[in-house]
Amino acid sequence: MTPRRPTAWRFRKINFTVAAACVAAALPLCLAKVNPLLRPHSHLQQEHRRLEELRATAADLAAAVERQRTSLSQTRRDLAEERRRLQSAGNVNLRIARLADLAEKTGLTVDEIVPGDRSLLGLCWAVPVRLRASGNYPTCVLFLRKLKGAFPDTAVGAFDLSGKPEEPGKPIQFQVRLLWHTARDDLAAK
Repeated sequence: MTPRRPTAWRFRKINFTVAAACVAAALPLCLAKVNPLLRPHSHLQQEHRRLEELRATAADLAAAVERQRTSLSQTRRDLAEERRRLQSAGNVNLRIARLADLAEKTGLTVDEIVPGDRSLLGLCWAVPVRLRASGNYPTCVLFLRKLKGAFPDTAVGAFDLSGKPEEPGKPIQFQVRLLWHTARDDLAAK
């Protein structure tokens, strides 16, 4: 019989043990290197969802910008139309008569209506008109409300109410400075 070689098996056993220990020691390192390779797939899905959300937001913003552009162009057309509808400052007597009529219809007693000199205000002339009248507080408020509807080309520059509290039956004094916007002669010809 041939004798066995006990030393070769023993060395193989040691080699397997050392190899297993090396693999066990290297396994966490390998997993640490392989794990990031597995993560990008889920990370890519998250980034893809985020990209889709950003694209939807961008589309919403683009639609909002387009609505604003449409609104702006409509406002510019309306402004051009309103500019064409402004009256000439030469109609100041007619305007004073209409203001006096409105004040009297609302219950104010007109004391004075005085137009001032026109001044250039951008694309139109501004004609100041001072109105002094008397009446009660609700009548003054009603006049200002009706003024806005009847004369959209007229703005209230300032107003003043004064009364005597010790005499409740006496009407209050009402003074308002109006700015009547009129057409510029050089723009009205266009």
